Order: sequence, then structure tokens, then C-alpha cells
Amino acid sequence: MDYNITICDDEAIQGDIVERMVLEGAARLNIRANIYKFLSGKELMLYLNAHNTQMHIAFLDMEMEGMDGIQLARAIKTCCEDVLIIFVTGYKDYVFDVFELGTFRYLLKPVQPKVFTKAFEDAIHAWNKHHLPMEDEFLIINKNKEKIMIKYSSIRYLEKYKNKILVKTDNEDIEFYGTFSELNYLLEGTCFIKVHQGYIANMDKIELITSKEVLLKDGSRIPVSRRNAKEIRDNFLSRMRVSI
Repeated sequence: MDYNITICDDEAIQGDIVERMVLEGAARLNIRANIYKFLSGKELMLYLNAHNTQMHIAFLDMEMEGMDGIQLARAIKTCCEDVLIIFVTGYKDYVFDVFELGTFRYLLKPVQPKVFTKAFEDAIHAWNKHHLPMEDEFLIINKNKEKIMIKYSSIRYLEKYKNKILVKTDNEDIEFYGTFSELNYLLEGTCFIKVHQGYIANMDKIELITSKEVLLKDGSRIPVSRRNAKEIRDNFLSRMRVSI
């Protein structure tokens, strides 16, 4: 999906700085960002009232002529209720005033790139978690100093491989450094299930579970923990009943 990002700052240079960091963050996450920049709250609201555009994330300055950041945030939420608000401002005084707005982050200028990147990535993850259907959720990994987003629905299984993790997808194999225990914790409550000490399978890709192995719909076979075979089968059958 495309993410619609709005930036409102009455200083054009500051808006350009935020835009550049958004584009860099989007490139790291391998996502598409449509950026809408405005120099005033009035200009932004005129656009939103004239167009049916769902904004996902809004980066707002605090002190602007006419409509200030808090007033603008309230106005934006009247037409984009689920938008995540991130204030980018040079003023500390408003940090407690924005709590009632459900503000996602409050960043102080000049914003350090690492701080901005963390806020942007967290906002994307939060939006995905609460709004995308399960099949469009993503596993986000670090590989060669870049973040890669892999759709859950494309993953067949994950395998522990020495000090790496191998992600077997429908189209390719992806390796990255990580621990299996952290990965298992991250995927709890999703469509994935740990079937063996070194394997996590996507339940939506499973055809059959026996006492010895898991047969996937593409014909792949992976071992199953005999000790936990019954629990694994029960969890699998429970998900299939929920999906029907």
C-alpha cells in the first residue's frame, strides 16, 4: 500500500528537511510514501476538505500563524480520525498539552536523524498493526544495514540456520542475523507457529501435520517436535476453524 504523509510547517526549509527524512525512512522500509506539504494549517485543511484523501501520518509544526499545531491536529482528526500525529517543533512548552490529542510523538528541532527514523518507523508499524489485515502485515528485518519488509502472507516458514535465520518465501530465500527466541516472541499471536526448535511455520501455508513432520501446500516438508505435536495440531485446527 501507499502511505499518505502530510507535512505542515510555515518554514519551507523545515518542511523540506522533514520531507527528506521521510523519503529516506520510506526507502529503508521499502515502502511508498506520498508526501503532501503545506505552509499553513488553513492551506492543509482546505486541501483535506476538498479531497477524499486518507492521511496516515501527519508531521506538524507547533507555532504557526493562524491555526497552531494543536488546533490543526484537532481539525485533521475530524476528517482523518486514525491519522498518527507527530509534532516537530522547537518548543518544549507544549509537550503536556498534546496528550489529550493522542499524539504519537513529540520531536524537538533540530531533530536528530536517528530519532526521526525511529519515530517514523514506529508510526508505520503502529499503523500496520492496527489497520492492515493479517495477510498484509509485515515481518521487518535488518539486512546489510537496511530494513526489509516481508509480507506475512508470502512467508512459508522460517528456519534457524547457524547464527542466521532463513526466511523461505513464495518467491525467494532471505537470510538475516537474528535469534530464534526473539523471532518467536515477535510472531506470537500471528499466523505463525513454532513447530520445531529450529522451524516456525505459517499456519496458512500448512496442508497437514503428522507426528513427525509438517507438510506445506507447496509440497515442502519440515520436521515437527514430537513432544509438542498434539499442541501444534490443536493450534493449527483452531486457526482453521476461525478462518472458516
